[in-house]
Amino acid sequence: MATPVRIPWARPAFGEAEIASAVAALHSNWLTMGPRVAAFEQQLAALAGRRYAVAVSSGTAALDLALAALGIGPGDEVIVPAMAYIAAPNAVSYQGARLVLADVDPVTWTLDPAEVVRRITPATRALLALDYGGAPAHHEALTALAEARGLALVVDAAESLGACFKQRPTVAYGKVAITSFHMVKILTSIEGGMIFTDDQALAERVRLLRNQGEDPQQKYCHLAIGNNYRLSDLHAAIGLAQIPQLEARLAERARLAARYQACLAHLPIQLPCLLPSATSTWFLYSVLVPNRDNVQAALASRGIETRVSWPLPVHWQPCYQALALGSCFPVAEHMAAHVLSLPLYLGMRDDEQDEVCAALEDALRMCL
Repeated sequence: MATPVRIPWARPAFGEAEIASAVAALHSNWLTMGPRVAAFEQQLAALAGRRYAVAVSSGTAALDLALAALGIGPGDEVIVPAMAYIAAPNAVSYQGARLVLADVDPVTWTLDPAEVVRRITPATRALLALDYGGAPAHHEALTALAEARGLALVVDAAESLGACFKQRPTVAYGKVAITSFHMVKILTSIEGGMIFTDDQALAERVRLLRNQGEDPQQKYCHLAIGNNYRLSDLHAAIGLAQIPQLEARLAERARLAARYQACLAHLPIQLPCLLPSATSTWFLYSVLVPNRDNVQAALASRGIETRVSWPLPVHWQPCYQALALGSCFPVAEHMAAHVLSLPLYLGMRDDEQDEVCAALEDALRMCL
């Protein structure tokens, strides 16, 4: 029998403010996309320092619409990190474009600009950079590279809303950036996503496509083949209630991450490392450990839940094996074999975190 979980990997954080906001939305009799979605967009655009923010139903929808609005299609190539959540490569495939993988940096675990240079061809149209675990990618170098080559930089900030690189929000980088409001994210609307850009035409295209391609001036007249990627006012109401809490949430996660860094520094594992002048949301606190599966099982036997984010690099996913046949991305492969994401959540007590550290040290001693 499995040991009951005593220390979870993550825990949603909701309070009376979210409940009151959701109830108010229910009493308003306007639950579909409406005034609360518009307010959510306006507040997030201001937070991001972008001219436009467009709310959608998920981070996956945001990636799909971002590439679609950029006009990515058959014959185009989009470079994606080989270690990425499946939504990123899938968004490229949705467009009928060619997915091109590049290895990640062995220190930051984000898209390696040097590897990107090696993968660019005359068909390359965009770079899709993911902020792994909430830590910024090499956005300055990738921005310079994209501008020099005439490419669109798409920033997948699904895990990094609130993080900064060189005092600039991660979602302020790129021709377009996206984030996610999934239940376990730092700021959540239960489900949802947002697209950020400074390009008016691109924002208008995204708004058109998220609403079935319907002409905003003429109901049931469809100018393009779109989708139902709308966010509801009920979801936006929950997100709006969480915006004032974002700064405190980030500070608490940073405090917990700093405690992990100090407590685990003496162990024979690789700890997460940020670029200079970068701050992280610490959505994940991932480490690379030897004998990962045995270590994870040892922690589970003590009621400590962990996650493997992620166990397969993109080219090892069954749905992409044929596409990437014969490809080798050694950093992503090493990471997938050793990565382990430790518990980190709002409300985590110091004694719980100390127990995780002690249990990890015991597991390493037992498994080495």
